[in-house]
Amino acid sequence: MSPAQEAHPEDGRAHRLGRPSTPRLSVDKIGHEALALLEEEGFLSLPRLAERLGVRQSAFYKHVSSRADIVELARGALSERVVLGPLSGDLPTLVTQVFDTLRTTYQSVPALLPLILVQPVTNLKVLAIYDRIAQALLAAGIPDRFILPAIEAIDSAAIGAAQDMQTMENALKVPDPNAMEFPHLLRAQTATAQERIDRFDFLARTLAAGLTATAMPTATGRPPADAS
Repeated sequence: MSPAQEAHPEDGRAHRLGRPSTPRLSVDKIGHEALALLEEEGFLSLPRLAERLGVRQSAFYKHVSSRADIVELARGALSERVVLGPLSGDLPTLVTQVFDTLRTTYQSVPALLPLILVQPVTNLKVLAIYDRIAQALLAAGIPDRFILPAIEAIDSAAIGAAQDMQTMENALKVPDPNAMEFPHLLRAQTATAQERIDRFDFLARTLAAGLTATAMPTATGRPPADAS
């Protein structure tokens, strides 16, 4: 029997030892498990991630060079949930489509959001999504120089809205004993209670109106935002 073989303890057959035919770890496995850890347990711990994957923590560094790389792999895994569908050529509709899709995706894993906010996007799958959004914004009439600011504005608004889903419905509440001290807020609070407004739809429409006024001056008759 060769050194790479040993007897099967039950039937005496020899089987070959060595590396498994399927690698135990890959960048895809790391990214998906990191995302699952954030979604299920609300944090990213490398020792815990290694435990869930059944490997030593040192095994990560055959595939990544830092914790930031793992965060980016988790972002890439999250991007697989993005379903944009056909994108509209009408700017307000397009902005609402993109905003709603990103917000819905982000709010599924709120624990990931603080981590991705502090590092640039480098994952190729995520960049492909942004490239498609850039193409749609260009087709809708946004000038080249406003494409990145527009994407960043929509993305930041979507992340903020996703985080806001974890908070209370109303951020301001005037106490009844002090109502007369804040007459303008009280008036607004009463009006809101009588006619409920979807805050996320309002945010999307406000964002679309702002982008139209800023980046498409011919549509509003105003000079461009960077005009001297």
